[in-house]
Amino acid sequence: MAIATQSRDGILIIQVKDPRLVDEVVLEQLEKDVLGAIDQSEAERVIIDFTPVQFMSSSMLGKLVKIHKKCKEYKAKLKLSGVTPDIREVFKITRLDKLFDFEKDLESARKAYLKRGLFG
Repeated sequence: MAIATQSRDGILIIQVKDPRLVDEVVLEQLEKDVLGAIDQSEAERVIIDFTPVQFMSSSMLGKLVKIHKKCKEYKAKLKLSGVTPDIREVFKITRLDKLFDFEKDLESARKAYLKRGLFG
């Protein structure tokens, strides 16, 4: 499995394990696993942690947009954590940085949710 999931403080935490998100078969499975975790969870707050990820294809950006839409369907908030500056630049170039909420690392994302409460 390309991800690990856990629930902490009412937050669904999804940790991506693969450092290179380029292979389409891997990306399809990752999308399926993440969407499945969101479907099974009742969490209203979701964090996807990309800490080990050093490279991400444009195809993964499209999958993240689908994941964002799924979160909106469930009225769940989504944060991305651990995104490298180089990958973050791709989000800026594609203007997807306006769609996603970024935090420096997993703990910062978790604390941001806890600080803002359930609706943060």
